[in-house]
Amino acid sequence: MAGAGAASTAISRSLPAEKGQTDSSGFSAHVLFDGRYCLDEPIGRGAAAYVWQATDLASLSKVAVKIFSAPLGHSPEGHEASREAAALAAVSSDHVLQLVAHGAISHPETGVQTPYLVMDLVPGENLRRTVARFGPYSPSAAADLGRQLAEGLSAVHTAGYIHRDIKPSNILLDPGSGTAKIADLGTAVDAQGGGEQQSYGSLPYMSPEQVHGTDLTGATDVYSLGLVLLESITGVRAFDLPQVESMVVRTVRGPQISAGLPAGWIQLLTAMTALEPTDRPTANQCRQAFVALAADHSGSRAA
Repeated sequence: MAGAGAASTAISRSLPAEKGQTDSSGFSAHVLFDGRYCLDEPIGRGAAAYVWQATDLASLSKVAVKIFSAPLGHSPEGHEASREAAALAAVSSDHVLQLVAHGAISHPETGVQTPYLVMDLVPGENLRRTVARFGPYSPSAAADLGRQLAEGLSAVHTAGYIHRDIKPSNILLDPGSGTAKIADLGTAVDAQGGGEQQSYGSLPYMSPEQVHGTDLTGATDVYSLGLVLLESITGVRAFDLPQVESMVVRTVRGPQISAGLPAGWIQLLTAMTALEPTDRPTANQCRQAFVALAADHSGSRAA
């Protein structure tokens, strides 16, 4: 499980924070990026980056600027910025955060060239905070959420990438449009990337193959998505256990899925969290299944 230790410091990027939070990146409001993007206020931070809301002076629209600047005294993680920029540029989906621009700027304290990404701004909160605040999703609402996320994940896989860190805090929700978007492709790797694939993951949502340290495929993202959706509909983490026990138990059995859920949900979540990656549906097959589940729920209400 060599990758798990590394993951613990890398999985917290771009966690949304309360507006007005003091930012320690060394940047401040009104700093101009690329002669166009003016920083407004900090909205998130993590181990490898800070996130600001900014104004695009060309269109007066709001965007998010992710600044890869570790705490002062540490070097910025340029390779993570370039990897995320490449992945975002390759993926085209309404349900994956979109890249607007990227570049580097001189750090105001150190003078080091600090990489940044400009992305579309999702005005709401992440899935973790939404469930904590409003409670679990209904089966019909979760089916629509699953459809959107499976569609986004399918686009990631079609572009040749594995996300590796699908979890509630990496899913952003727009309360106005109801749109869900997958964020933080800084963990994404080429599906043909070989050994590097085991370097990341968030323990509560890791697949058995991530725990074992074996090569990954898109099926590992499907497994993680299954755990995320199970949590969204129950409000409880499937493997909320001490670290060692959590790692071991998921390699010998799937998550406990309540018999009280609709039969279609039980069947789909069981398949998505199968121990063997080859037994899981693809992301696109999941999308189709969620469309059918949504139709079933709609028909049930109409009846």
